[in-house]
Amino acid sequence: IQADITHFDKHFRGRQVPPNLSREEVCALEHLSNNKHIVIKPADKGSAIVILDREQYLWEGYRQLNDTKYYTKLAEPIYLNTIPKVITIINTLHEKKFVTLKQKHYLMGDTVPRPRLFYMLPKIHKDPAKWSKPYVIPPGRPIVSDCSSETYRTAEYIDHFLNPLSTTHPSFIKDTYHF
Repeated sequence: IQADITHFDKHFRGRQVPPNLSREEVCALEHLSNNKHIVIKPADKGSAIVILDREQYLWEGYRQLNDTKYYTKLAEPIYLNTIPKVITIINTLHEKKFVTLKQKHYLMGDTVPRPRLFYMLPKIHKDPAKWSKPYVIPPGRPIVSDCSSETYRTAEYIDHFLNPLSTTHPSFIKDTYHF
């Protein structure tokens, strides 16, 4: 093992990787990422990167969030009510020996959870004539990020056990090629 580590250190570690962008390209990317008048997001499908006018991105976000068919404005953050329930459930699981002390601490997560964040991925693959504002503003796929929320680690823990089971189900489809 020591010989392998020495070989790795000698041939790979500390070696400078040549940049694949020119100084001008790096400067242009920094300029774009610092521009507060635009929003840069990956496209909903494919591997495209979309640059949107910030006002247009916000317009689409408000259009979606103001649709009361799908969204309801909360008077206060919901996690304030959810945290005690999650703690009670995790404590019960630990008391009944379903989870270890280490698992309990992991499942509890951060002491102050992060509120969920709403953002959108532009659906530029849709017919521009059917965009939210035809030929101007594409619809966005709404995403509510759950990272660091009060239930994130619980969902991650459950997913760890369910994923291997889901692949054994007769109706499991790995990807579109498998379909």
